[in-house]
Amino acid sequence: MRRALPLLLLSALPLSAQSAMVSVIRQPKATAAEFTTPVTEIELKNPGDLSRIHLGVGLGLRHWDDGSNAFRFVADANATALTTFIALGAVVEVPSGDGAYIGPRLRVGCAFHPNWALSLEGEHLEKPFASGLSPRRRSNLGIALTTRF
Repeated sequence: MRRALPLLLLSALPLSAQSAMVSVIRQPKATAAEFTTPVTEIELKNPGDLSRIHLGVGLGLRHWDDGSNAFRFVADANATALTTFIALGAVVEVPSGDGAYIGPRLRVGCAFHPNWALSLEGEHLEKPFASGLSPRRRSNLGIALTTRF
């Protein structure tokens, strides 16, 4: 993993014309922030219509209201068409002092500007190799504000 992380971060350097994304997510018991660099981005312009598809990887941090933190590794694919925003992602979350949680994420919402979207987020994370006594699942709903710059 030590070799893969710098390669993922440096993979977006030749794509400087594409836009990075930042998301701030508020869930009932936590707040998260994520930064995603593009792997590829496709923009389609029709008269009066702008559609964009973004594939990216990134890092994030979740801060639970009880004071604990977790690092997040994210692979994300999202699309914006007219005023609709849809995103599908894979999340690996590593809480401090605990094993990794892995799972999918879905966001559906409204793009009220070509660079801003407000969406409802649902994610379901599970520990694949946990013993029977420890918590194995984390499912959350939240509201996400996403911007590209």
